[in-house]
Amino acid sequence: MASNTNNSNSVLIYGVKLENRLNIQDLQQLKSAFMKTGDGYNDRLSLDKEEFCKLLKNVLTKGTYEEHCDLFDKIDVTKERKVDWDKIASHLLLEYVEKDDRVKATQVPQWKNIKSLQSPHKDVIQKVAFLRNTSRYIVISKEGTISTWDNQLHRQKTIKIHNESVKPRDMWVTNFIVLQNINKIALAFTSKEIAFYDLSSKLEFNCQYKVVGLEHTPLSMDYWSDPENANQATMVLGDTGGFVYAFLFQSVNIALFDRPHQPAGESQEQTIMVDFRKLQKGKFKNCRLVKHNGHKDWTRQVKYASHLECFISCATTYQNALVLGWIEKAKQKMKLTTFNITQGVNSFDYHSVINLIGTAGVDHQVCLWNPYVISKPVGVLRGHMAPVLHVQFNASRMQLISFSKDKVLRVWDVQLQVCLQRLAGMFPKGPEMATSMFFHDERNRLFITFNYQLTLLEMKPEVKDRVLSHEKPVTCAIYNTTYNQVVSACQGSTVIVWMLDTGQKAKQFLNCHGNSEITTLAFDQSETRFMTGSTDGTVKIWDFNGHCHNMLNAGMGGPVDIYQIVTLKRSTLILGWDRYITVFRNQQLNQFHVEPSDWKGGQEHQDDILCASFQPPSTLATASYDGEIVIWNTNSEVASRHLRDRFLKKSMRSREKTRLTLKSEPTFLSISKAATQTSMRGKNTPSLLANKDDVMRPITRALSSSSEDSVDEQNDYIITRVAFLEARKNSSAAGGANLVSCGGNGWVRFWNTSKNRLIAEFVAHQHVGLLVMAASKDNHFLVTGDSDGNIKVWNIQEYCLRESDNIITQPPPMSASWQPHVDMINHITLCERNDRLLIITASLDCSVQLWDIYGNQIGVFGQEDHWKIEQYIPVNEEAEKEDEEPMRTNEDEKEQLPQLSEDNHDFSDEVAMEVDADNLPEEYFEPLTKVSTWGKTRLGKGYQEIRSRKRERKQPGTIPDLPYLTSDKTGQPPAGPYGALVVNQLDTVGTLKRPDFVVHPHRYFRSTEDEGKQDTKLPSIADELKTAFDERSFFPKYILEYEAKMKSHHRNDPEVALNLQKKDLPRRKSRVWNSNNNFSTSVANIQKPATKSGRLTPITEKQKQSSRLNESMS
Repeated sequence: MASNTNNSNSVLIYGVKLENRLNIQDLQQLKSAFMKTGDGYNDRLSLDKEEFCKLLKNVLTKGTYEEHCDLFDKIDVTKERKVDWDKIASHLLLEYVEKDDRVKATQVPQWKNIKSLQSPHKDVIQKVAFLRNTSRYIVISKEGTISTWDNQLHRQKTIKIHNESVKPRDMWVTNFIVLQNINKIALAFTSKEIAFYDLSSKLEFNCQYKVVGLEHTPLSMDYWSDPENANQATMVLGDTGGFVYAFLFQSVNIALFDRPHQPAGESQEQTIMVDFRKLQKGKFKNCRLVKHNGHKDWTRQVKYASHLECFISCATTYQNALVLGWIEKAKQKMKLTTFNITQGVNSFDYHSVINLIGTAGVDHQVCLWNPYVISKPVGVLRGHMAPVLHVQFNASRMQLISFSKDKVLRVWDVQLQVCLQRLAGMFPKGPEMATSMFFHDERNRLFITFNYQLTLLEMKPEVKDRVLSHEKPVTCAIYNTTYNQVVSACQGSTVIVWMLDTGQKAKQFLNCHGNSEITTLAFDQSETRFMTGSTDGTVKIWDFNGHCHNMLNAGMGGPVDIYQIVTLKRSTLILGWDRYITVFRNQQLNQFHVEPSDWKGGQEHQDDILCASFQPPSTLATASYDGEIVIWNTNSEVASRHLRDRFLKKSMRSREKTRLTLKSEPTFLSISKAATQTSMRGKNTPSLLANKDDVMRPITRALSSSSEDSVDEQNDYIITRVAFLEARKNSSAAGGANLVSCGGNGWVRFWNTSKNRLIAEFVAHQHVGLLVMAASKDNHFLVTGDSDGNIKVWNIQEYCLRESDNIITQPPPMSASWQPHVDMINHITLCERNDRLLIITASLDCSVQLWDIYGNQIGVFGQEDHWKIEQYIPVNEEAEKEDEEPMRTNEDEKEQLPQLSEDNHDFSDEVAMEVDADNLPEEYFEPLTKVSTWGKTRLGKGYQEIRSRKRERKQPGTIPDLPYLTSDKTGQPPAGPYGALVVNQLDTVGTLKRPDFVVHPHRYFRSTEDEGKQDTKLPSIADELKTAFDERSFFPKYILEYEAKMKSHHRNDPEVALNLQKKDLPRRKSRVWNSNNNFSTSVANIQKPATKSGRLTPITEKQKQSSRLNESMS
């Protein structure tokens, strides 16, 4: 099984911008070079392209000539063919600003689904806090109910506290704090009391101290312990009289307050009563009280800022809306610093790192204050449309979270002072509610209470440097083969066109459907236009220039859920929200607004149609929510077959009566087995989640039974994707599978449409909701993705090729598995580029990614670095294992030879049983079809072993012991391109002697010096003649007899002789004189040297031919 590690041979990052590789030294050198005197602006240097490239080559050590030219073209946007330092600086500034914006975009928090925790409280929840000692959350409500929760948010304990001072019905808890260092909690009551409970004793929530006699009702509290001195701590209290009291404890580990002296013999009281008036008079050694009366109204919140060593408090009045109290030595009253804020402040928070105070204003504004500047805030964050109730800093992200009265949550960037995120519409509805907010920074959990309801928003795990393709969750991504581009759409109604070869953005279209979410995409038949389907019930047809040509009114004026668009040759089909097929004819596209036509087949499904697949020339398969698959003929538009082997038979409610409602725990298009709540959606009801930032529309509905088993049963039948296996057209008649579907609870099923039966089914992904899938064109691979972001690749090349008596439950072999996304995968598309099968995935984590079929990541669309897709050949794991094994010796081979010979007939029988040639499709025998015999046959394994060893060869001196080089040693048969040569006899060949022309070259070759002095006169024949011989001894007898026979034949046949004479007469006349002269000269040359040497020279063939010619002429 492949892993998701990147292979360096498969992906080349070649497009890292030159600007991003420059450091400070490079920029300084570049600036110095351009600061020389020249003919440019301000008498500085101004260069054209060639001069610019030459300068960069000399100044910088980075980049190639092409990169320098590309940088010049980017800088010279005005096409003046000249650049100077000002233009370079402007370009770099814009480049770095865009980079900062991209970094900022990655800091936007991504939240999980909002959860409503089952609350045991019967009244308003006052506060949520975290107990660090026991890693638990504690929640206390108005009536005195205390609940504790563990880290997994499972409720552990619920108790009801009692206050003897008041009747149970009159008890009212206003606030509480956790004393982390001594494991206690302090509760404030409307009875003007503060009770301290011990959490470490066996009797949990045992009341140890109670402060009584307060002048006003305590409303807010805070606690801080000195990390350098464990005995010192500070508790601050704000009440309804505008007072702020600071309790300065000196020995908290021993006792918070002094114990009163008891007479001898009397038992100690379990609860120590502390008189508040005695505290004010300073009669307690362990505790000192300091106060101020800076507010004219209720003190809404108090906090001790240890970094400033002051007490911060707020009130909902203009004057002294925010007050800072400073403790002076030996004084009971604090020194005040006041801030006047319009309409007052509901709450605040202090960030010690950046030394800022964030206030939640009644005037709908969030203000950032410097504690030492009281005149005006350093920043004002505007955007809320109602009074802001709560603010809290996210210290790790340098962000501020605010919540307003209209139940809108906003996340702000403190440094940029901009709103990064707005969450609304997901919180409980109802009249005015009492709310509280607590953000646990360590676990990125945000608790918001609404009266007695407790809700949780948890951030998704942050992936550092994660690239986002879209700002909102991506719903679909498809591949265009005409332009070699990828088109993706998101919930923010944005469509982006990407370049497949580089991963960069080519075009972007905003607000394609206004505020409505885009749910699906499709191309027309020519792939020159694309279609977008939205929750507003319309489908728009666009060109790649962003012009909308047609708007198809699929929802008849109302919002509907469009799940798929199928484009045929003469029509367009739209599915998703009804049991009927909505069709638009192509002849209707001559006008902008197009109304749907009637589908002749009518209704065949009993539930909503969720997906479809078309197989040319005229076969259409549609699948519904209840698991039924219907096969249609698109020419007649009539259903021909129904596949109901996995069909949920139940009585369905009327579609007009169903409604879409949001439950406390919605599911994002994924209905898992753990889901116990579902929701209904209706045809004429607008989607409540169409405009939400982080919540996908659930495909859920009400069930007739509320039991968990019925939910699981229905989820098993849901079909979300269906696809024809087009390469298996001929295998369906033989009983093989030609249709595959996937859906709920991770099920994948293979069907035979000719015989209307289920061939195989298996669970591809365990414990997940809905699946999405895609099959390769050659039907060798099936890719599935789940709601957790996991991808699995299945090898289905030999899966379900033949008919089986029983349903196959064994899954096909899995080629690879990895997790490319951190959230649900909504769409998978397969494409092929450079002989490489690629996977395009779109996910709720706002990214569109590109992977190959082996699990190697190409990249994320929108990343800064370009990629290059190159051909990739995977290294077979089996070959690597064989490479590690030692070479087998000659003796081992001899031992195994008999065994191989005995198993030959068995092996052939096995092959015959495994492959049934009659049932295989025609495409299986095509010569261009890639049949994988690499690991299936012995021939493939043997060749693979030799090939892998060849790959190790580097230099001739380090060649390993290959079979075809060491066959004489290993005893193995020779292999390789020269394996058929027999070289055994070469061993007996002795030492070869050098030939004579090598030993005496002067006898056979002339030197270059002699060539210049050579006489042009040719040697005579007489000089070379050794022995005299006649013609009869020179030619064989049969040649002479044949010549004599031909001569006699020409003489006796007058017609032949006459024709030859007429034809050759002009040529003969021209050659007679030359022949006679040559002959006479030859005779003279023969006779003359013969008198000297006494030898005769042989007559040449040319001379003999001349003599014969003269005889014939005579």
